[in-house]
Amino acid sequence: MKIRFIIIILCFTYKLSLAQICDSLLIQSITNPGPNNIDQINQSDGMRNSAYYSDATIFYPINLLGIEPLTSIIMIPGYANTQSTINNWGIYFASHGIAAMTLETNSLLDSHTQRRDALLDALITLKQENFRFSSPLFLNLDTNSVAVGGFSKGGGGAQLSAVNNPNIKAVVALYPWLDNPMPNELNHNVPVLIISGELDVIAPPYAHADIHYNYTPSSTNKLKYEIQNASHDVISGPYGGGGFAGIIALSWLKTYLIGDTCYCPILLNTPNTASDYDHNITCDNINTDIINFKKERKLINTFDVFGRIVSADKKNQLLLYLYNDGYIEKKIHTR
Repeated sequence: MKIRFIIIILCFTYKLSLAQICDSLLIQSITNPGPNNIDQINQSDGMRNSAYYSDATIFYPINLLGIEPLTSIIMIPGYANTQSTINNWGIYFASHGIAAMTLETNSLLDSHTQRRDALLDALITLKQENFRFSSPLFLNLDTNSVAVGGFSKGGGGAQLSAVNNPNIKAVVALYPWLDNPMPNELNHNVPVLIISGELDVIAPPYAHADIHYNYTPSSTNKLKYEIQNASHDVISGPYGGGGFAGIIALSWLKTYLIGDTCYCPILLNTPNTASDYDHNITCDNINTDIINFKKERKLINTFDVFGRIVSADKKNQLLLYLYNDGYIEKKIHTR
């Protein structure tokens, strides 16, 4: 009986300690910008060129390189918008530890399907960047943990990307626009965050964001945050809604892209800048595929210090071991 009592006390203490860690983490993690120093690279630095978009920039947290593989989000702007209009999101996410790739469309007039194709093709670029030896991101990306996002037609394209590629981990659809979508066009299981503006006359919520939310299956984790008095607003970025646009988007990615359940409770509380807020999520059934995936870790390849694929057949050789979850282990081969 005494042993059982001690176990209960220890369990309670552990839960209390975990809650305190989460509370502390949340307070520190909703700041804008985040705690990490960032840098950036683009196609002129040697990144893969694509026929589906004209340029790309990857913002990344410098101080996290070499610690653990980075998760990523790929974002694309809206109709008649350039890449620069969403760079504020790239900087924001990178400062919070998520590598963010922003795209420049081939034309300002690209359709939502062309923006979808650009996002899907950028997944290939991101994977190649992880294996480009001269890249600062060489073996620093978890290419199995990638989200997509976009503004307006880009947000519509992000939703369509999830339909085409179920391996995408999360969607951030900002003021999304699709031309008379049908339910089957939004039928996917990727957790989707939809942010819209109450006074948006270009993509009115009732004709776009609300439809995105309603047509996404009820079995899919989804959240709709309509910002009070906001228009079709790209420039404010993560500062929109008194900063809650960034807080909600970051918490969404931390929860569903990274698997950090400490951020989930933030999503349950309606921001005071919301004119409408709806979701179907609970924090006790968060998908922990990322955590479970790591338990089934398998070796993919071994590299030498120059980034060349080699066999682990020489004793006392320093090698980099790449696993299927993106984890990289550096050790000396001793057998």
